[in-house]
Amino acid sequence: MQLSSPKTYITAFFLLSTAAAQQTSPFPECTYALAHTDNCAAVINANACYNKFRWSSRTWTCIDGENGVEKQRKVCECCRCVGKVMCDWVSAQNVC
Repeated sequence: MQLSSPKTYITAFFLLSTAAAQQTSPFPECTYALAHTDNCAAVINANACYNKFRWSSRTWTCIDGENGVEKQRKVCECCRCVGKVMCDWVSAQNVC
């Protein structure tokens, strides 16, 4: 699989997160359709930024959005498309 386009990255993350999504979670399941929304792209495409800030308060700067409320809504909707570490971080932030 060549990882050169955003669509390819989204598909790869969707496939990887599907296995993790089988666990019980208060967050919506990451479906193919959900992973391909603009809201989830704003959350999924920021993975390099997450790695840079190591899930600190600066992680919010990684997510596209006009304000904190919009970013929180996107993360709550799409954390399972990134993986368990994202959902764990969101739970610790008490935003969902």
